[in-house]
Amino acid sequence: MNKSIRRAILLPFAISSLLIGSLSAAASPAYALSSVITKATAAPEILLSGSPLAWTSASPFVYQGTTYVPLREAAEQLGAEVKWNKNKRTTEIRIHGDIVDHRPETRYFTINGYTQLQAPAASLLHNGATMVPLRTLAETLGAKVTSSSNPLRQINLLPDHSTVITDAANKAEEYLVRQQFSGIALIADHGQVLLRKGYGLNGPDKLITPGDQTRIASLTKAFTAAAVMKLAEDGKLQLDDTLESYIPGFPQGDEITLHMLLSHTSGLTSNFPRTAGLTLEQTIEAIKSKPLAFAPGADFKYSNSGYMLLGRIVELVSGMSYADFIQSHLIGPLHMADSGIADQHTRVIKGYVSKSDQWSLAGTYYTQPGSGGIYSTVDDLLKWDAALNTTDLLNQDSLNKLFTPYSYKNYGYGWMIDQTADRKIVFHNGSGTGYSTGISREAGGGITIILLSNHGGVDTLTMMRDIRQFIAG
Repeated sequence: MNKSIRRAILLPFAISSLLIGSLSAAASPAYALSSVITKATAAPEILLSGSPLAWTSASPFVYQGTTYVPLREAAEQLGAEVKWNKNKRTTEIRIHGDIVDHRPETRYFTINGYTQLQAPAASLLHNGATMVPLRTLAETLGAKVTSSSNPLRQINLLPDHSTVITDAANKAEEYLVRQQFSGIALIADHGQVLLRKGYGLNGPDKLITPGDQTRIASLTKAFTAAAVMKLAEDGKLQLDDTLESYIPGFPQGDEITLHMLLSHTSGLTSNFPRTAGLTLEQTIEAIKSKPLAFAPGADFKYSNSGYMLLGRIVELVSGMSYADFIQSHLIGPLHMADSGIADQHTRVIKGYVSKSDQWSLAGTYYTQPGSGGIYSTVDDLLKWDAALNTTDLLNQDSLNKLFTPYSYKNYGYGWMIDQTADRKIVFHNGSGTGYSTGISREAGGGITIILLSNHGGVDTLTMMRDIRQFIAG
């Protein structure tokens, strides 16, 4: 008899023996014995990297549209270590520095004690084996699942090869877990990746992966500053040009220079209105109505408004939209294929805000060109980091201006600067509705740290300083 036909015939009998014990222990009515016997079917053939898997503990099956596999056997096939934790009464799975706990006959997988992924259905017990939804287990372990609709009906599992954790980054990885970091982290040394990993949830039933796109918030300012320097190199503007010469009507606009806007020494208000439907022109008028915090050039005050105006000036000088200029002159030449200017339809990881000590999905993220509108990935930002160590995009004079401090706050143009005796570390953080970001890099090459969190209010500056100590010793 054909093996697949024999398996399909025998499967319901196996499931009935599986559930007799669990039903006597007050199993959920959703998994009543008669329902399982009549509705369960043989699972499609399951492959691992294209090779068929042989199951020894229990055969996979499909029940109510969900494919179940034996947890221990499937997890070990995907490279995990599995053991029973008698104290917690959970199956404990270890992979890529994570500890995943699953309690049999529940829907939940808990990662590192703070991230909980919910399966579409509870796990089942079968002759001592815990049978879990295949796709949820694969998601938990970072594996990819593809299915075939051909007559063979196959499901192919691909183990996670995108997560990188080297020995040099072990302490940093443990630190991120202790901090309950959610988002994407990358650490590199002279371009060599030491850690590349996703943490936390992207919605209730999906985990963040290392290659996901996300908003970078105020890391955008470094791109805006580079765009201004690019136009300066082309002779299309000068850094001592006044705001009045581009956007008239600001208080003391004839004294505010592009240099002051770039270095946050203009005195302009910190933030601009972020309201649905507010046009760029209306936003500019709202900024004009605010008095200056100090005389132009007299002090430092971080100003999103100033960088939003720089974004508008890039448009006026270049004759292109901010998005098109950034794409054609910065992102495009660096082959940053997963970066651009985000709108409300851009697919990025979901942001969260803390409410009553609980993380809840954030509301709509509003911004204007220049201040915080770019989305990217850690891989693309590593390309950006590498380009700033060369003169491929900007000449050396422009790079020097970006990384020179112009106030007691040690802020250059789109970058903060920490100069030590033997190296210059340039860095920036960012925040937006449901996002906290940071990049820290050694000018000229060295250790680069990129943190793209989808939790609002995270102190990425402290985290990057701590991580640098772990890596650099």
